[in-house]
Amino acid sequence: MNNIRILFLAICAIACLLPTYGQKDTITAEGIFPKYNHLVYRPKDLSKHTIEIVEDGEIKESSTDPNMELIRGELDRATKAIGLIYKRLPQYIISETFGLEFPPVNPKELHMTANNAITSQWIHEDGECILFIKCPGMKSKIDKSITKLPKELFYWIKQALGMGSFLIYPTEEEMEKINKKITCWSPRKSKKVFNAQYVITYPIKNEKSIYMDLYMHKMDLTMIKMGRKTDCLILGN
Repeated sequence: MNNIRILFLAICAIACLLPTYGQKDTITAEGIFPKYNHLVYRPKDLSKHTIEIVEDGEIKESSTDPNMELIRGELDRATKAIGLIYKRLPQYIISETFGLEFPPVNPKELHMTANNAITSQWIHEDGECILFIKCPGMKSKIDKSITKLPKELFYWIKQALGMGSFLIYPTEEEMEKINKKITCWSPRKSKKVFNAQYVITYPIKNEKSIYMDLYMHKMDLTMIKMGRKTDCLILGN
């Protein structure tokens, strides 16, 4: 009887390990799923960041390269630069910067709204949802005098809502449809919650925008301050 019990426990232990051991879609210590994403590296000495890091038409992203290091702290740096505020929720696993693998691993519809570079991914501990947070690049100088809603924002909203390419600004008819789909927070609420000048949310309904064969792209929450937009894409199962 004891032998049967021991055998049963051993089988149960192996069964528990099978879903995680050796599978590329298992979450890593960095908070990403290697099958669907890849970590992003950059030269340790940014003063030597030249075209020399490109070999055979490809950018080196190997962690074994002694001249490259994992990009860390981008979310804190980018939000601090324009004064946005957020809370690190304890029930989420938070990643560093990573890139989405290109189709067919991830659907093209997801890339159309999330693009490739993700500043941080927040995964709920219960697997209920995943947040993709995207911050603007900080190469150009910040103009603190900008207070208007950037016109360029609607190029991206048009594409995200499936109304056509972001290369063409929405027509008057398209803008009417966009205004019916988006929700604009009051300036008071935007400032209180995120210290932003504008917050706009809108739902994304695209059955082909699946991540990991499980998560649908549910909603986009866009925060704008000083003409720069920070996006939070919410994916639920």
